[in-house]
Amino acid sequence: MIYISIAIIVILLVLLFFAKTIMDFAGVSKRCEGNENLKYLKAKNFDNLNARPVDFKSDKGQILNGFLYSSAKVDTYKALIIFSHGMGAGHLAYTTEINYFAQKGYLVLAYDNTGTCTSEGEKLYGFAQGVIDLKHAIAFAKSREDTKDLPLLLVGHSWGAYSVCNVSAITDDTDIKGIVAFSPFNSMNKLLRDNAKQKTKMNLSIFSPFFDLINLIRFGKAGILRSCNTIDSNSIPTLIMHGGNDLQVTLRNSPVGLKNRITNNPNARTVLYESKYHNVYLAKDAEQYLNDTFAKIATLGEDSPEAYEVYQNIDYSLITKEDLTVMETSNSFLEECVMKRDFLQE
Repeated sequence: MIYISIAIIVILLVLLFFAKTIMDFAGVSKRCEGNENLKYLKAKNFDNLNARPVDFKSDKGQILNGFLYSSAKVDTYKALIIFSHGMGAGHLAYTTEINYFAQKGYLVLAYDNTGTCTSEGEKLYGFAQGVIDLKHAIAFAKSREDTKDLPLLLVGHSWGAYSVCNVSAITDDTDIKGIVAFSPFNSMNKLLRDNAKQKTKMNLSIFSPFFDLINLIRFGKAGILRSCNTIDSNSIPTLIMHGGNDLQVTLRNSPVGLKNRITNNPNARTVLYESKYHNVYLAKDAEQYLNDTFAKIATLGEDSPEAYEVYQNIDYSLITKEDLTVMETSNSFLEECVMKRDFLQE
């Protein structure tokens, strides 16, 4: 019997080791510095966009750096938007969207998560870190004289969308007046399994409990949150938008594809854009150009002279072109959230 017990323990330890290895391959065991071959737009690249540098501490004392963005044409702000970025290049990958909201009259706090670009941290540690960083961003905003009395709204994409959907589970949700989530995933666990399956062509469901165990050990409650459960447990007006052709976060792992799980929150609204991909806020031709460009670079080899030439000739006006219907839908939703919190219930 003792040998059977030892064998079971050894098998479990091996599975735990491989689960951690799979998670590390997903990119959480390193920093995200963006792509050095890309030009990330800054406030100076936009008319009438001001940026004031700010910094604040997250859970382990690491300093997160960012900016308070505002329009030079706006004196009184509608609300404060805290923008949570996706994995890869920090908040500067979304300056076009940040500028859009600033020009609509919002003050926008955008920052780089732990282990990303200008912020401190040896690595990302895990997707739950984004939720934790957002919690500290909210606390920071509530501590400032110039932001504490503004209505609080949250906007995010991909990893950031997961963060804005789940932060209410670990902070005071009465402070949050509305949420816009572009392409969020429901489960970190499933995202890891889906990404690993794309690379290995294997069903890795056996590792599912180990992914949750590792995240629970690392992050506590924040490590095992599910977007649908969090949305369903609160009454925050939440707009979730997703592309039907999204290959990075499939509909089977999206609150849009799982909308039957958020029926207890009548303030939750889902929008499916059948022909769109992961960057649902971009215009169709912009998304297609983005996908085609990086597909071409992948075939040429990331570090090849031919790929470098493709990078040098990127049309940034096209690759950052927004879908005005999506953006206006987001803005209208946020304006309604500020005007009346329970508007969707009527």
